[in-house]
Amino acid sequence: MPLRILLAVAGLLLVLLANAASAAAPQHWLYFPSRGGEGETLRATKALSDPRFVGAQIAYPWRLLEPKAGEYDFSAIRADLAYLRSQHKQLWVQLQDKSFTPQPNVPAYLLSPAYQGGALKQSMASAPERDPTQPLGSDEYGWVPKMWEPNVRGRYQALIKALGQEFDGQIAGINFSESAIDIGTEHRDGTTTWPAGFAPAQYVAAIEENMGVLAAAFPQSTAMVYLNFLPGEWLPWDDHGYMRRLFQRAAELKMGVGGPDLMPYRKAHMQQSYAFLRAYPAELIKALAVQDGNLRQKNPKTGKRNTVADNLQFAEQYLGLDYIFWGLEEPYFSREVLPKLPAAK
Repeated sequence: MPLRILLAVAGLLLVLLANAASAAAPQHWLYFPSRGGEGETLRATKALSDPRFVGAQIAYPWRLLEPKAGEYDFSAIRADLAYLRSQHKQLWVQLQDKSFTPQPNVPAYLLSPAYQGGALKQSMASAPERDPTQPLGSDEYGWVPKMWEPNVRGRYQALIKALGQEFDGQIAGINFSESAIDIGTEHRDGTTTWPAGFAPAQYVAAIEENMGVLAAAFPQSTAMVYLNFLPGEWLPWDDHGYMRRLFQRAAELKMGVGGPDLMPYRKAHMQQSYAFLRAYPAELIKALAVQDGNLRQKNPKTGKRNTVADNLQFAEQYLGLDYIFWGLEEPYFSREVLPKLPAAK
């Protein structure tokens, strides 16, 4: 083969490899579980000026967005969107219906008999952000909205549609809070007693229905569902097809999929959502967040605490993520994330 042809082929291969490497590098975002009362947390975060971060993923509680039934207040989103645009950054909305504190995130009007109480208390015992060596405190609980109740779900879907009417195409994306809930009483024989009126299959069906509403309301922005764990199913031993069904439906709707915890090779996650996330179509969006507690966990492959390098390698080479939402937990963010994150391309 003539030398000029060999050089041309070699050059083409280098271009293809460079493009592949570029495509494999995820976008980096900052994650805010709270914006602060008037957005002061967002505005005080100096890392927003860092060119490595595309924008901010901000969690907005349902109760903030709908203080009264059918009366919406999107002023916080509007203010944050305007501020981020002034900084040449993008906004990603996390619609926070679940809570991990004693304060429910559903509107107060839902906590009534008309809506079957609106929410259920959930345990925080398995949350990665808490120290498992410490006893569970009396205030370590949160709340789960009763999405399996049609009238509660109807109010949530009305909110989604109202958000879509104003913000579709204006924000980069929107996601639900995670699918995992910690309710029910587990027994030694492996069975679970669920709260009255609850069944895992109904909960999964509610998520699936909400996914369709979100995808329809946000055809221009990225509509994303967070799938990590589901009640009544523990793969691979107790497989009811719940996780498989929701990932399949997300692909049919061309939605993004993601989750709250990027923890490389963590056994529970590998057997549940990570396997489906890895196999999800490459042309669709995949994302994970590095939230509180994630960088305190051990990497089973190294036996050492997770590092930024571990997260990047796992995100890019194993899962093929498009986005990583980095939490601001200290001292990890200042000491590890900022010094180790690669330069923007």
